[in-house]
Amino acid sequence: MFLRSSIFRPIHQGIFWLLLADFILLCWIECQPMEAPFVTIGQISPLVFFLFFAITPILGRFGRGIPNSYTYDTDHT
Repeated sequence: MFLRSSIFRPIHQGIFWLLLADFILLCWIECQPMEAPFVTIGQISPLVFFLFFAITPILGRFGRGIPNSYTYDTDHT
């Protein structure tokens, strides 16, 4: 069964918070002067940002499924 929620996928939750932190870092790095450490951070951060969108479909295939208590059993015999 395909699961769209990240409630049952702790790896996806961690990567989501990494995406949020990287977004805040990208907003902050945009305001910094173009000096040595900021340029390197500004080059690596977009890679991490877009890596989230590349990894998300893969995590849907390998994550935990829905527990049996949340699924519908149509055969009530």
